[in-house]
Amino acid sequence: MSLCDAPMRVPIFGATVPQPWAWSVGVRNAPVLNLHRAPSADVLGAYVAVCAAAEYVSELAEWMASWHGPGVAAPRAGEVPTSAVVAVARVAAVSLWPDAERQSRWYVGPAGLWLEDVVELAEPIACEPGPADVLWEMPAPVLARVRLSFGSAAQADRARWTAYEARAARAGGREPSSLRERVLRMCTCRRAMTLCRTCRAWRCTAPGCPPHTCAEGVSP
Repeated sequence: MSLCDAPMRVPIFGATVPQPWAWSVGVRNAPVLNLHRAPSADVLGAYVAVCAAAEYVSELAEWMASWHGPGVAAPRAGEVPTSAVVAVARVAAVSLWPDAERQSRWYVGPAGLWLEDVVELAEPIACEPGPADVLWEMPAPVLARVRLSFGSAAQADRARWTAYEARAARAGGREPSSLRERVLRMCTCRRAMTLCRTCRAWRCTAPGCPPHTCAEGVSP
C-alpha cells in the first residue's frame, strides 16, 4: 500500500495542536503529539490531521527555543495559520506516561502519538478545531478536502524523491545523463578519455591523473 493510497483506506482523525507546535510537526521538527487522554487502540497505523488551534501560545514558543526545550526557533504569531489543518501524518507508535517507548524533549505526555510519513499540506484547510485533549472526527467536507490535498502533496513528494534519486544515480556514474556521456568514455575526474593509438586502451590527459603506460613507453 503506497503513501498516496493509504489515507483513502484508513481513518484520518483530527488532532487539535497549539501553534507553533503544529508548525513544528509540519516541518518535521516535532515527532510526537501529546494528548491528555489515551487514544483508542485502532489509532495505531491510522492517520491524524494536524489542526492548528485558534490561538498562538507565546509561552510554548519560548519553551521551544529555550535550552531546556528542543531548541527550535519558531515563527511569530501571525506568521503561522490557526484554525486550519496544516499537515497529515501516520501514527507509528503510542506512548503512555511514564512507560514511554521513545524519548524526546517533545514528549510531555501523558499520551504521545509518535508520527511518521509527515506531509505538510500545500495550503492550510480551514477547520474549526475540535477538543484539544482527544482525537476527534472531522466534518465530511473538511475530511474530503484533507484527503485530496494530502494525496496531491504525497504524490509531489514522491516525484521529488524520484527525481533526486535519478540525479544521484547519474552523478554517481551508474547511468549516463546525456548522449555525449554515452558516446565518450569518462575518467573518474569527469574528463573525456581518448584511445591510445598504440595499445588501443583508454587514457586520460588530465594533469592530475596518472600517466598512461603501454608497450611503446609512457605518454602524457
